[in-house]
Amino acid sequence: MNKKLISAFLLSTAISCISSNLSYAAEDAISDASMVTYDKAYFVTFSPVTLLDMLQAVPGVPEILTKNRQQSRRNSFGGGQRGFGSGGDQILMDGKRLAGKANNIDDTLSRVSASQIDRIELIRGAASGLDVQSEGLVINIVMLEGISTSTTFWKVTGEYSGGHNFVPEFLLSHSGSKGNLDYTFSGERKDNDFFYNAHETFFDAAGTQTAIQDIAGDFGRDGYKFNTNLAYAFNDGSRLRINGLYEPSGNDGQEVRSKTTNTIDPITYITDRDMGKWEVGGDYSRDLGVLGNLKTLFVINRNTEDGDVNRFKGSGAAQFDYVRDVTTVNRTEKIFRASITKGIAEGQSLELGGEAAINTFDKSFINNKRQNALDNSITAVATDPFVIGNNDNVEIKENRYEIFAIHSFNISSKMVLQSSLTTEFSKIIADNIFVNASSTRRDTSFTYLKPRINFRYDFTGRDQFRIIAEKKVSQLNFNNFVTRFDQQEQIFKFGNTNIRPEQTWDFSFAFEHRLPNDSGSLEAEVFYRKYTDHISVVDFTEYYDAGLNLTDVNTFFGLNPDQTLIDYVDDQGTGFTAKSGNIDSAKAYGVKLKSSLRLGFIGVPQATLSLGYTYEKRTTTDQFTLLERTFDRHSDHRATFNFRHDITQYQLTYGFEGDVRSDQVRSYINSYWPSSPAANIKVFLEKTVFTDYKIRFEGEGLTKNRGASTYNLYNDHIRLNDLREVQEKLFRRPVELRISIQGTF
Repeated sequence: MNKKLISAFLLSTAISCISSNLSYAAEDAISDASMVTYDKAYFVTFSPVTLLDMLQAVPGVPEILTKNRQQSRRNSFGGGQRGFGSGGDQILMDGKRLAGKANNIDDTLSRVSASQIDRIELIRGAASGLDVQSEGLVINIVMLEGISTSTTFWKVTGEYSGGHNFVPEFLLSHSGSKGNLDYTFSGERKDNDFFYNAHETFFDAAGTQTAIQDIAGDFGRDGYKFNTNLAYAFNDGSRLRINGLYEPSGNDGQEVRSKTTNTIDPITYITDRDMGKWEVGGDYSRDLGVLGNLKTLFVINRNTEDGDVNRFKGSGAAQFDYVRDVTTVNRTEKIFRASITKGIAEGQSLELGGEAAINTFDKSFINNKRQNALDNSITAVATDPFVIGNNDNVEIKENRYEIFAIHSFNISSKMVLQSSLTTEFSKIIADNIFVNASSTRRDTSFTYLKPRINFRYDFTGRDQFRIIAEKKVSQLNFNNFVTRFDQQEQIFKFGNTNIRPEQTWDFSFAFEHRLPNDSGSLEAEVFYRKYTDHISVVDFTEYYDAGLNLTDVNTFFGLNPDQTLIDYVDDQGTGFTAKSGNIDSAKAYGVKLKSSLRLGFIGVPQATLSLGYTYEKRTTTDQFTLLERTFDRHSDHRATFNFRHDITQYQLTYGFEGDVRSDQVRSYINSYWPSSPAANIKVFLEKTVFTDYKIRFEGEGLTKNRGASTYNLYNDHIRLNDLREVQEKLFRRPVELRISIQGTF
């Protein structure tokens, strides 16, 4: 499959290079290799209703939109971007990023009317004067100014998942300007239901089938989302923007597991989770004369969660709960950033500033179970009392401060060098609170130097070479500090409050060629990444030698331990135990190939095809087998595709997009879990009617397949090679059909 993907990419590249002169564009919008500008006239034939419609019509931009959505999801799970930093969103409005984390630019795009946009700029490589340092391509959206406007945008969406209910969603947004004030207010009703099913076949170590299990998941994820964006331009040229978000939501549903060997069948997991988040952010900029230009940003937010997952046996009147998991989370974040930028010489500028971030994360997990809950042979467990099985309560506070200097040097009309140095000081205090109110504390301080170099060289007006070298430090995911129950693997994953931030040195070399007449672009990038304090799953078992004295892991396995010694280790403390932790080093290297082509060379000038292929080899030392392996849940090969055809005379657009990934593996102290992800494909058709209204149809999950895997479970440590069971898993999903109607007035 991988050879075919590479061949297809190279073939499309060759065809485009040979046929580029036949490509069509109304006007060659390219002024140089570093910037392409699309003004309002370019979008007229596409009949856009929102800013998002405009961006979807620009070749190469959908990839950035997808990257932003993925970053938003990472932020919502507790990891993701570290403060504001010098990186972040590569989509700017008037040269500035949105001052928000939960309230992000991706949500804003669909609420801004196309009538409010002056032009869209695509900036490639290092560039001064922007709110972020480029990671390759920066999209800058320039708004219209000086015109009093008022626009209301509305959208109604309905989603049907095969075999389930039809679910509606609503969005209403009003934006406009009056004098020096620009404003947007929006409200949204969200209802993103989630369904899945799986078929599992169980085998013993000899390969004999022992059981079959069917799993069905049915979850409702609903809530409301209210946003506001205010911007005021003062007469002295300074500008203030304030953003707000309030989002209450919930996640409830059930997973039913029916297994042929269950004494009491089925087992049902019922989830009831309430979540809430709010955020206020803003930025202020002004010219301080001889001192330079001042930029300040701030964000204050809070996320809460209260969730119960109860496990039941049986059905109907005979159903009873036998395990209760209760999780509460309270997470806050306060970020403040300020800098002054000043020209220091011809073609040079220097930005000096600092950032402070104060994070708190309080999470508790309580597992209550009936005394005989895990013994399926006992049928009267409904009468047994509940006892605490696991209890973990962690309170975390992280204070982080950094000072930075960013130097931009326009060496010539063809060369730009941007360099920066950030010094970070951080302190983490993590308290484990026990049932008897006693506690243990981790109090750790870190200091990091984070240099960055970004060099851009424009060979011609269409050819650009980029080099980036950067030291990065990851944001810790504090969820790894607290114990949880993994429903997929049916085991407890214990927390570890001693995890250190992961550090990387990133190096990339990229070449990009833009075809004439705005007919597309071709890009190749080679990269290398070196990890220090890599976060992975680590063996925390206490090992003993033949004399029952504490020893190291290699000595233990070097003894070829007998069952008596294995049982002794298994009975001590938590037995054979793994947790998230740090390992000394790891590395990654690979290549990225991208092409975005208008298909004028085959007579379809209003169609665009984007292809991408990434080979990324991430290697580390398995902490259990001590063999070299790839990262957990990582695919070495990934191919993406996006096709869009605008039939402008009918104001009709259709297309498809998707990605294909190679096999991946999850490794644990007593399991080995290889899997084959299914391809994800989405198709769409949209039609603009009456100029200001658009109807869109979408289909996703058309293969009804989520992937397949083989779960190998061992009795104790995987290195003992004592296989207990093999589970063949096939995951399915329903076809999802969506229809939306949107418009402005």
